[in-house]
Amino acid sequence: MSFIDDNRKVLVRAAGRTWTFKTQDGSLLDLPAGATDSMTAKVTEIAQKYLEPISGEDTDSFEIMGTKIPVTIDRVIDLTVGEVLTETAKLYPDQTALITFEGDRSITYKEFEESSRNFGKYLLSAGIKRGDKVGLWMANGIESMIATYGALKIGAAVAAFTPYEKQEKMEELVRRAQVSTFIMYRGAKTTENIEMFADDMYPEVKEQKYGELHFDKAPLIRRVILVGAEGEYAYPGVYDFNKAIEEGSKMPDDELEAAQDAINIKDLAFVIFTSGSTGFPKGVMLSHYNVVENSNTLCNMMGLTHEDKMMMQIQLFHTFGSVASGLCGINRGIPIVLARRFKPADSLVAIEREKCTVVSGVPTMFIGFVEELKKNPEKYNIECMDKGITAGAPCPEKMVHDIEDVMHVKHLIACYGLTETGPCVSGTAPDDSVDIKANTVGKLVPGVKLKFINPDTLEEVPEGEPGEICVKGYGVMLGYLSDPEKTRDAFTPDGWLRTGDSGYIDENGYLRLGDRLKDLIIRSGENISPGNIEKFIQTIPGVAEVYAIGVKHYKYGEIVGAFVRREEGSNITAEDIRDQCDGNVPTLSIPTYYWFAGEGEDIPEFPLLSNGKVSKPELRKIAEATKENKTQLSAHKPKK
Repeated sequence: MSFIDDNRKVLVRAAGRTWTFKTQDGSLLDLPAGATDSMTAKVTEIAQKYLEPISGEDTDSFEIMGTKIPVTIDRVIDLTVGEVLTETAKLYPDQTALITFEGDRSITYKEFEESSRNFGKYLLSAGIKRGDKVGLWMANGIESMIATYGALKIGAAVAAFTPYEKQEKMEELVRRAQVSTFIMYRGAKTTENIEMFADDMYPEVKEQKYGELHFDKAPLIRRVILVGAEGEYAYPGVYDFNKAIEEGSKMPDDELEAAQDAINIKDLAFVIFTSGSTGFPKGVMLSHYNVVENSNTLCNMMGLTHEDKMMMQIQLFHTFGSVASGLCGINRGIPIVLARRFKPADSLVAIEREKCTVVSGVPTMFIGFVEELKKNPEKYNIECMDKGITAGAPCPEKMVHDIEDVMHVKHLIACYGLTETGPCVSGTAPDDSVDIKANTVGKLVPGVKLKFINPDTLEEVPEGEPGEICVKGYGVMLGYLSDPEKTRDAFTPDGWLRTGDSGYIDENGYLRLGDRLKDLIIRSGENISPGNIEKFIQTIPGVAEVYAIGVKHYKYGEIVGAFVRREEGSNITAEDIRDQCDGNVPTLSIPTYYWFAGEGEDIPEFPLLSNGKVSKPELRKIAEATKENKTQLSAHKPKK
């Protein structure tokens, strides 16, 4: 039995009191003051009905002397994110925990725990307390993981930003995140971030004193902690990260222990910004309760064991990185190789060197791996690979075959979720067929409920018919940071989270996705699915990637455009693709416009969101700006 299951509890609340039971055996752990024997007996009877080992909330009732007493039941893992690391370090103190991308440094779980505690003690001494927000502008690395877990251990919330963000957007994200302390590397590549920070964003850091900062554009920031605050970067307003850990190591543990005891598992843990595919990124607030259970579920779904070794390809600013990768690896006590950037060749070198067995990534990353391996089949030996998790976009059948055959990832799972759901809602099983992995996103994870609605009327659609996916369950966010209006709009009146995705549950219990409702192409009032178009074109030999979008049209409202990337060595043309679509795709769904991506093509590469997904809003902008120079193809190939 794992330490996770050993910390599962059932909290039963009635008549203003709370009884706590152990999930494993139903035994009473905590009896509230003033509880009568008769009431405790009734509560105990109810608790035995709710010993399912998965987080969630329920309601019930009982009667005493003719009076009906309402009851709420809360099934929880009584561990914070920081305590998950603590428990793992107890079990596997000498196990390697974190490894740099280059493989030149590593630390054990004992060292990871000690450094995180020491950094947490320093933060407390600097005045940071429970509920304060700490900003991280850091790529994956040993220091970024220590900073994350050190802050979480004292009850602070971590707001992580993409280390590749541009100045104007970054300034607005920092302002919205309300961080009081800012922790950063010099840069994701070299020193580009500290230079942007100190030269352009907040030049006051060069003059003002650490702890007393007041930036005009970020008035809440008081402290900046920099990895490598030395030489020309030893500004008066920054403090060195390693020095902070050293200072913390000299401090007693009392204040840290008190801070940890004060954390409630439903306290805010992470502020994760959405990718911004539907507007400016929103700050999603996730609690310890949201993410600890979800990471444990993902471990079980992937079949992760203590014998695995993870390539953490997704960055910490995404739930796929912080929860579905980092926290999963810590949950199982396995070594985690921390990729600072995505370059397929560099990652494959690290996978081979470290003999990684599991990798996570969005489909575009797996495409990059496969293409590099096909281009240089003798260069890499990655037969060590066995498990993988992909999410964030559909995974075509051809891609699933390539991942299994070329990458040796025989136990791939494809998941569906959102930042707002902490993140996973459903997933395939490692031994599901290629057809299931390519055409569904698996079955619901335990503890999650779905319903499907008409997005206009909010009424449920008949079973088996597609509708907007709405979610309830332990993973659903606390809300959007400082945005009650958008939080309200994200939920139905009866409390279901609206995803903006369409889908349905098939006859075998698998979730099948439609399109993002905002991505539907509407021609002459008829809805056209870009996903169906992409699914067919992806099967055409010579096509590596394709994305279908709506292009504005005076007469029809929208017509279909396609952005295509050819496979290496392919010379496939727009006419070739059109000819293949003719007779296989409904006439109105056949693209009229085509753009190609690649060196010397219409665009050099696909525009990406911060989470690695291709940005359809940016593709639509490109289409609108350049369509006048493109030839419109008829839907049918010329008659001979």
